[in-house]
Amino acid sequence: MKLGVAGIGKMGAAIGARLIEVGHDVSVWNRTPEKARAVAGAKIAANPAELAENSDVVITILTDAPALNAVYNGFSGLLQGKVAGKLFIDMSTVLPATETALAAAVRAKGAAFVECPVGGSTGPARQGKLIGLMGAEPADAARARPIPIPRCARCSAAVDPPQHHGRAAATDRRRGRRARHPRRMNSATRSPIMIVGMFVFALTMQGITDASAMRRPSTP
Repeated sequence: MKLGVAGIGKMGAAIGARLIEVGHDVSVWNRTPEKARAVAGAKIAANPAELAENSDVVITILTDAPALNAVYNGFSGLLQGKVAGKLFIDMSTVLPATETALAAAVRAKGAAFVECPVGGSTGPARQGKLIGLMGAEPADAARARPIPIPRCARCSAAVDPPQHHGRAAATDRRRGRRARHPRRMNSATRSPIMIVGMFVFALTMQGITDASAMRRPSTP
């Protein structure tokens, strides 16, 4: 499988290095080329469009909504070429509305989209033990899970298509009932406060696990 990583900050570089260590063919792109060249063993893409062209799966981990919009939709962006059938995984920590718009743009090009914001540091990234909160169509989530980066927390969820919830809400309104809460979460139904709470829980669980490992007596 050919993997691409766009956004080679500290976390993106650690993710790229991890993927190379476990044997994947990895290409990288960063706005600052020097950072991309620092990922030993990775191929360097000249722009996001070239990265998408040469990858089966593209992982993005960027700073904010404007950066995501530029990398996906800008000149020579990820979605400028033929990307039908490819999988895009965004690991950026941005507002739900940003991910909803991004998912629509990706799917309009015939590609699949998974949002999986991650919590942790570069150490867990190199070990494939980041905490990920996944939101996706079930089939797309299944494609993303074998990639050895995030360890999804128990509070993560694969989501039903948002339009199903919309139809249910419309039916409720016609019948004079309060809108029902969807059984599973998606970008449109998660609030920023809920996202922060999820990360606190996930990171706390990771800290407990790490502390338990440190206290475990070694085998003679």
